[in-house]
Amino acid sequence: MSLQQRIVAIDCETTGFGKHDRIVEFAAVEVDIDTGQVVDEIDTLVNPERDVGPVNVHGVTASMVSAAPTFEEVAGALGRRLQGSVLVAHNLAFDARLLGQEFQRLGTAFDPGAGYCTLRATSQKLGLACESFGIAHADQHRALSDARATAQLASLLLDDDALPSNSAEACRIGYIEQGSRPRTLRRPGGAASANDMVRIVSRAHYPFSDEALLSYLDLLDWVLDDHIVTDAERRELLETAQDLGINQRQIDQAHRAYFDSIVAAAQRDHVITREEHELMERIALALDITDATIPEVTETQRSVDLAEGTRVCFTGTATIGGEAVGRDVLERLAALAGLVPVSSVTKKNCDLLVAADASSSSGKARKARDYGIPVLSVAEFAEQLG
Repeated sequence: MSLQQRIVAIDCETTGFGKHDRIVEFAAVEVDIDTGQVVDEIDTLVNPERDVGPVNVHGVTASMVSAAPTFEEVAGALGRRLQGSVLVAHNLAFDARLLGQEFQRLGTAFDPGAGYCTLRATSQKLGLACESFGIAHADQHRALSDARATAQLASLLLDDDALPSNSAEACRIGYIEQGSRPRTLRRPGGAASANDMVRIVSRAHYPFSDEALLSYLDLLDWVLDDHIVTDAERRELLETAQDLGINQRQIDQAHRAYFDSIVAAAQRDHVITREEHELMERIALALDITDATIPEVTETQRSVDLAEGTRVCFTGTATIGGEAVGRDVLERLAALAGLVPVSSVTKKNCDLLVAADASSSSGKARKARDYGIPVLSVAEFAEQLG
């Protein structure tokens, strides 16, 4: 492919993943592949003309889309940006299929072309892939944030000539009546809150590199956000698997491998909390895995005597009451309480590490556990300070 071709990263938040599901938010970000700079972008909420689906996943509520344009109203603006471009997405098969369904409802042809899938290229969830490549990605499951992150990821991957030659096939869209000033409605500021256990699931590595299985696992991951698979979701997963050419034996293997990856992610910090243990039990049940081996809860020291002179190291940026709290603020609070802030974790000069999440896998957290130094979350630290 000539890197002079237009590269457009897309992301859709949807009511589900079935044939009758709709888009509730989309974003398209055109990026200069040589510089990684954004050339153009569009994002909007979309009124799906039905229920909005799993709010706990995408954070889009019915009230947020009540005044939003329908897909028909913004199809022209979107089509103008996608026409003739090489589409990039993290699970391109999913986003292309949902976009295709929307255009089909309008009687418009939609051919996504071969495109480029960053999920296939990395075999990692978007958040973990961004972490691996040093890309900031705060607002996951928000279309514009996901599309921007995917564009940056593609820029880095394509620098290594990772794009197959047959991906030069561009996106083609049939004729759409285009208004001169399409109406859009962007999501209100602030990221959607993640569920309690998203940290564990988000750090699980997809155990396959096969594109069809990766697409299936990405949808399974989406379904399992609430740790339950409903009968309707089972039917849709089965239909999706059939569309992808995946048989029942492969489904069973994928479920087992996915569960094992969740266990491995939970064990990565050598600590199994009660919440993590219960999460693994729920996922095993949801996937019909009856012989699962679930690691036992480990004993952890989560209460520390914060005596005057206790040497405390802080790592990461925490959020308290919706406000970001930096390390400098935490160090001042510690000093006011008679504690001694230190900059590094060592055997002899550190008594406690305080992290944004007590299950952090940062270098300082790993070192603290190796040295037997207790690790508290910022919330636990603040609670014990009173």
